[in-house]
Amino acid sequence: MDFSVDHLEAFVAAADCGSFSAAARRLNRAQSAVSNAVANLEVDTGVQLFDRQSKYPQLTSEGKILLRDARIILARCNDFVHRAYAFGEEVDARICIGIDEIIPQAFLTSILKQFNDHFPETELEILYGALKDIQTLVEQGRADIGLLVPLTLPEQCVCSRLLTYMSFCPVVGVNHPLAQLAEVTVADLSAYRQLVITSRGGERELEESIYSSRPWMIESTALIHQLVRQGLGYAFLPHFLVEEEIKTGDLVHLTQIFENQAMQIPVYSIWSANHSFGKAGQWFMTQFGEIECS
Repeated sequence: MDFSVDHLEAFVAAADCGSFSAAARRLNRAQSAVSNAVANLEVDTGVQLFDRQSKYPQLTSEGKILLRDARIILARCNDFVHRAYAFGEEVDARICIGIDEIIPQAFLTSILKQFNDHFPETELEILYGALKDIQTLVEQGRADIGLLVPLTLPEQCVCSRLLTYMSFCPVVGVNHPLAQLAEVTVADLSAYRQLVITSRGGERELEESIYSSRPWMIESTALIHQLVRQGLGYAFLPHFLVEEEIKTGDLVHLTQIFENQAMQIPVYSIWSANHSFGKAGQWFMTQFGEIECS
C-alpha cells in the first residue's frame, strides 16, 4: 500500500462534509482531486469506502470502521508535526522527574498544570521514592531531575541546589496514650511505637531521631500519616501535612520535649552534570525554586 496522508484527509473530509464538492471546498482543492484521492485510497486498500449509487456518497459499513482509524492516524500525524516543530525550538522531547513522596501534592499539581500549558508536546514521566531513592534514580540516569528531601547532604556525584527547608513535628493521634500525658519524656517515647520513614535502598531516619524500642519502618509518608491518625504510633511528619489536624485537635503535637529543636530538613533539586536541558527542563528547574514546605 502506498496511500498518503492526503488520501486520508480527503476520505475524512468527504465523510464529514457529505459530498466530494463540499470536501474540496474545505480542503481548498479541486473536486476531481478529492474524488481521485478517495478512489485511489479504495484501490490501495482494496476496500470500497463509499456507496456512490445515490446523489451523495454514503459510507459503507467498512468505510465507517476505517473512518475511525483514519481520524486516529491524522491526529497522530498532527501530533508528530507539532512535536517536531517544538524540538526544532530546543524543547526537550522527554523529561523524567524523580520526586520524594513527601513533597506537597498541591505544589506538584500546580506546576504540572503550568507545564502542560507551556510544553504540551513534551513527554513526561514522574517517579516516586523516599530519601536517597531519588538520588539513585538520578545517578543511574533513570531520572533527569530529582526533588530530594535527604537526611544527609547530596553526594558529589550529582549537582544540587538548595531550594528550601521542610519543617517536621512529632505528632500522635488524639486518643494515643502519649497524648494524655501532661509531660512527655524520652522514656515515654521509648515505650511506644514510632513510625519511621524508610527507603527501598534501606535508608531510614537517623538513629538519634528514633526513640522507640520497637519502631515500624514504612516507605510511605501517607501511610504513616494514616496510622498515626488511627493511634498506632507517633511519628515526625511535615508541618504542612498535619497543621490543620493539630488546629482541629485530631492530632496532638508533642511539644513538651521537642519545643527547642528546629527540626528542619533541606529540600534540594538534583541533576546529573552530564545532562543538558532544553527549554522544558530549564523551566522545571526554575519552577522548583518556588517550592514552599513550611
